[in-house]
Amino acid sequence: MSDIFKDMQAKIGCRHISVLPYYKRAVWYELRRMPLAEYETEQLEDFARYVFGVRYSVLKEVMNLLESEPDFTIR
Repeated sequence: MSDIFKDMQAKIGCRHISVLPYYKRAVWYELRRMPLAEYETEQLEDFARYVFGVRYSVLKEVMNLLESEPDFTIR
């Protein structure tokens, strides 16, 4: 299995994983484009809590909502 923390670090271009929470918008953009099935559920949960402070199920719901209603925007 892949490591989402290291993969995201490479995609964002930051030196340390610890700064990922400061790049939430960029992380969110990349997260929606990544094949999340390549990662273990436990790791996705840890990642969501570390970067966004929410459970992975919450992120998944929002992603599903955005896919089903493309005109929906979060403010």
